[in-house]
Amino acid sequence: MKNKKSIFLIIAISIFVGLLHFLIGPNYQGIYRKFISEYLLDILLPLNMYLLLQISIRKKMTIFRSRIIGAISVFLFGTSVEILQLKGIYVFGNTYDFLDIVMYGIGVFLGLIIDLLIIDKYEKSASLSG
Repeated sequence: MKNKKSIFLIIAISIFVGLLHFLIGPNYQGIYRKFISEYLLDILLPLNMYLLLQISIRKKMTIFRSRIIGAISVFLFGTSVEILQLKGIYVFGNTYDFLDIVMYGIGVFLGLIIDLLIIDKYEKSASLSG
């Protein structure tokens, strides 16, 4: 990443996701309880993981390739966790849910959207000014 704004945005998203994870916790009882406690973090964690990966792997490869590898590896990681749960091996949870895999896909997709629409603009402005 060439623009500090890109890194700042990713770190801000990471802090937000971490705080949200801490605040919601396993016993959340507020509005939209089912969605927030069961699926929101399954969207936000892969989104965050994808963006964090971009900081490190873009130093070693092209932007296009880093996007592909980041998206596939984050999605496969989440899917692997769910498959292990299905097999009775409890990693990062203990309940298999096919919708969790769908949420991981949505999270990675949203990470790509943020990358393409926001971070890409920051990076292009850094290339023009530097």
